[in-house]
Amino acid sequence: MPAVSVLIPTHGRRAATLPFAVASVQAQGIDDIEILIVGDGVDDSVRATVERLQAADSRIRFFDFPKAPRNGESHRDGVLRQARGRIVCYQADDDLWLPGHLQDMQAALEDADFAGAMHVNVELDGRIRGYFFDIERPEFRDLWVSWQAHPYGPWASNGFGLAFGAHRLDAYLRLPEGWTTTPTGLATDQFMWTKFAREPWCRIRALQWPVSLHFPAPDRRNWTDQQRADELARWTQIIARPDGREHVYRAMLPRFGDILLKHGLAVTQQHTALAAALEREETLRARAQIERDAAQMMHANAKAERDAEQRLRAKAEAERDAERTLRAKAEAERDAERTLRAKAEAERSLEQTLRAQAEAKGDAHQTLHRKAQAEREQAQAERNVEQVLRAQAEAERDAMRQSTFWRLSAPLRATINLLKKL
Repeated sequence: MPAVSVLIPTHGRRAATLPFAVASVQAQGIDDIEILIVGDGVDDSVRATVERLQAADSRIRFFDFPKAPRNGESHRDGVLRQARGRIVCYQADDDLWLPGHLQDMQAALEDADFAGAMHVNVELDGRIRGYFFDIERPEFRDLWVSWQAHPYGPWASNGFGLAFGAHRLDAYLRLPEGWTTTPTGLATDQFMWTKFAREPWCRIRALQWPVSLHFPAPDRRNWTDQQRADELARWTQIIARPDGREHVYRAMLPRFGDILLKHGLAVTQQHTALAAALEREETLRARAQIERDAAQMMHANAKAERDAEQRLRAKAEAERDAERTLRAKAEAERDAERTLRAKAEAERSLEQTLRAQAEAKGDAHQTLHRKAQAEREQAQAERNVEQVLRAQAEAERDAMRQSTFWRLSAPLRATINLLKKL
């Protein structure tokens, strides 16, 4: 079984550049590899090129697939599940590996599951630009996996391309999801790398030096196939020299110096702007404090005015209550006075009534007295008459008793009285 599986996706018109990419892999000086070329809707010129490469190197296997969405990522997953290497490295069909690429990746993956190296672009004018991105450091990785731009700029935000990543095959097979069609707007290689970075079990290693050269295709959109082949041929010769990697390092350092200078100036400007902003903020804060103090004073004054107004209202209300109380008291006094007057009037009326009654009683008493006097006088007169009549009766009785008839009729009267008693 090979130690390394090298996956090279290709598509469309890459017949001119693909041989250089494959040659940089073959030049690594390690024979124990397999080269897996994955075609995503390639044309006949690419097929013919691959056939020539296979004829010269039996380690090359070709997978000719029809065109899939995006860059045919789903094809890569199927091929990797047929791979036999312990580790997997990637090569683009228009990029070049630097000498020592495989050795560096193998060493990094001895105690790691995924490795990423410094991304290096070759610009149109031949200058080399490196992008420092340390996937081991959270301040880079945390923003990267959430697709957020790093405040330092693109050189610290864009991660690394296909030819700069590698991983253990068993780690890939542990992922919940491998190569799949990438959502629109995201880079296909970055989308795959973040799947490793999000796994808590994944051990990650960063190589902070160049291992590949990337020749951005969008910048060379108007180039002919021959122009692209000539560029790769020239750089193949450069990196094949004994000082090839040193040449890349030296060419890259001035751009790093420019980046550091630019970043330093930006930091200085940021500090200046920050100091000015802090001063403005302090001024605004002081002004705001003054305004808050003034507002508090106004609020306190307004509150004092409201309190005074409330006190005045309370005093006025108390005065109104006192006035209402006095009015009620006066009304009560008037009612009491009217009651007393009415009572006095009633008493006067009662007194007059009593006087009238007393006078009536007096009159009645006098009438009764006069009547009684008259009755007494009448009774006395009647007694007088009675006495006269008695005197007459007695005189008549005495006269009768003295008569002869009275004496003769005595037995008859006794008999009559006896009969009455029976």
